[in-house]
Amino acid sequence: MVPSLKARALHLPGLTRRTALLSLGAAALAGPARGQPAAWPTRPIRILVGYPAGGANDLVARAVATPLSQSLGQPIAVENRTGAAGTIAADAAKRAEPDGTTLYMMSSAQVLAPFVRRDVGFDPVADYTPIAMCASAPYFLVVHESVPARNVAELVALAKSRPGQLSYASSGVGAGPHLTSSLFMSVAGIELNHIPYRGDADALVDLVAGRVQVSFISVPPTWPHIEAGRLRGLAVSSAERLAMAPDIPSVAESGYPGFDMGAWWGLVGPKGLPSAIVDRVATAVRPILDGAEFGQRFASQGISPARDTPASFAQRIAADKVKFAEIVQRAGITPT
Repeated sequence: MVPSLKARALHLPGLTRRTALLSLGAAALAGPARGQPAAWPTRPIRILVGYPAGGANDLVARAVATPLSQSLGQPIAVENRTGAAGTIAADAAKRAEPDGTTLYMMSSAQVLAPFVRRDVGFDPVADYTPIAMCASAPYFLVVHESVPARNVAELVALAKSRPGQLSYASSGVGAGPHLTSSLFMSVAGIELNHIPYRGDADALVDLVAGRVQVSFISVPPTWPHIEAGRLRGLAVSSAERLAMAPDIPSVAESGYPGFDMGAWWGLVGPKGLPSAIVDRVATAVRPILDGAEFGQRFASQGISPARDTPASFAQRIAADKVKFAEIVQRAGITPT
């Protein structure tokens, strides 16, 4: 049997023995080094979500929570802290103790929030510890069936030939589709009239009726109208095509390289979350996102699993913060 460190120290001579025993005592009092919580998790975990149950943010959180609970060996509850466009949950996550018992399913909307809302009390880069980006979803670029454009190039040409005559719908001023449209108009060199609505459902009513001609709009409610021929899908706003719509190209491959806009959702913790917890959760989440069940569950909604590491997720949040600030300024959006 190999003797313990204490037993071996007792056989050391004089001062050397005393020094060794003191060192062992100090190490015992200090416990695990910061960032090395060997026993974590020892208590139940909660994942905060800033939106009501049933939305994409909530569904992604729940799809991750159940298998993650099994992997970590602790109950994980999804807690919906709704209100103020998701900022109530964001603020609660910011103020939580960085002990791994509170995680937060951040969305790209929270990176945008400081630029479109006044008095937002959090910084999406400085106040959180990125763990794992979980999923993303693009928008469809659609036109009403009466619009003669069959692809992005034809839409741009049409808009340039009819300045001020085409209108686009969005789900609200400062929402993701509005910013995506603003970026597209900037890179394409066109101007369309903005008609903001209170959500996708209201926008779709006027799109299908032909009262507005163009829109970047969420995938799930729009896909049936594309399939029925009432709307024509010209492109998706993500860098890659959607598996559910392989014949619809991306904006990037339609003549605008680097164009990549959409919504995303990812796990973060409070600022100062120990690296050992970050690595443990990121490692446990990876096979969940890579598994067939997760992909199949969301494929019909245009939601794709992400592949970011904690480091690349942090880079994405920082890059989106810069990109959103520039788009908001270019679009002349005033925080409300």
